[in-house]
Amino acid sequence: MKLISILNRPGTWAFIGLITLTGSVFAENKANFTINGKAVPPIVAKVNGTELTSDLLKREMIAYQLLASREGQVLEEKDEEKIARGLLMKAIDDELVYQQGLKQDIKIETVTIEREIEHIQTQFPDKKIFLSALAAQRLTFDVLKSNIKKTLVKEEFIRIKIAPQVKVDDKQVKSFYEENKASFKNPKTFHISHIYVSIPRPSGEKIESVEDQAKANEFIDWIKKEAHKKIIEASLALKAGKNFSNIAKEFSEDADTSQKGGDLGFISKGQTLPEISSAMIKLKVGGTSNVIESSLGFHIIHLNNIKKSHFIVLDEVKSEILNHLLKIETNKYLQKYLSDLRKVSKIKIFI
Repeated sequence: MKLISILNRPGTWAFIGLITLTGSVFAENKANFTINGKAVPPIVAKVNGTELTSDLLKREMIAYQLLASREGQVLEEKDEEKIARGLLMKAIDDELVYQQGLKQDIKIETVTIEREIEHIQTQFPDKKIFLSALAAQRLTFDVLKSNIKKTLVKEEFIRIKIAPQVKVDDKQVKSFYEENKASFKNPKTFHISHIYVSIPRPSGEKIESVEDQAKANEFIDWIKKEAHKKIIEASLALKAGKNFSNIAKEFSEDADTSQKGGDLGFISKGQTLPEISSAMIKLKVGGTSNVIESSLGFHIIHLNNIKKSHFIVLDEVKSEILNHLLKIETNKYLQKYLSDLRKVSKIKIFI
């Protein structure tokens, strides 16, 4: 079960997501910051006299847009104002909690902040890309340090002032377990070993001439035929009674498993290629499949064992459920606290 973290860190660490898998940086719009075509003022809000800048809001918008893009969502221009307002209200709440943390005289050591920066930097392939990500989200080292400090102060305030009010008992844990029991069910798993022989996949590169394309196709066909010969040779050896593990060591091209006799461990139906999955569920323990062809190559699988689907007992997930419920309840208390705090605070919004 995946637990939802309350103490997430939007803004401060969000720029990590600006680096794509190819190492390119999310481009920053050099034009004036606008929302729905309207220029955003330099100061977007004041919280008890503390100014929240348009740069802060822009950083949040960039991070939001990137995350949405990664989830396949396309943000419409008409939604910009609503999204920006939501992000600004979150920033206001963060500032309110930070100010309360300062009143509690919560201090964060410089070494702690430096440690956080070092951890962030390790998320990047090199320092140049790290600095590019900072620039793309309009972050300097000083701003980054300030943001980290504020986040850690907020987290500590919540830990010492909000969390202690939260109570979750065993009855609530058991009730959550019963109501969500389907989420605590391990699927049927199959312990399999495999022999794998690869085949080339199209590169996707455009080949200019028909003649070159024909040559490329001919070469690919030849490699595929050689791969098929190899897997058939392995199959015949198995049918002659030779040990699967030994044949996997001799023939399999899976570098991670070949020297372990092709052992893939326990996997469920959805954790492997559909062609392998289809063959796997038809085998009896001790059985070996015929040659299987997939988009990746040729395979032979051997079923070593099966674990039936079963429910995870409450004792095994009790602490996980407890932490989950504590986080939910802490968030409820925090929202109630913020609601009351807003009523006695001086908040001005300029967009």
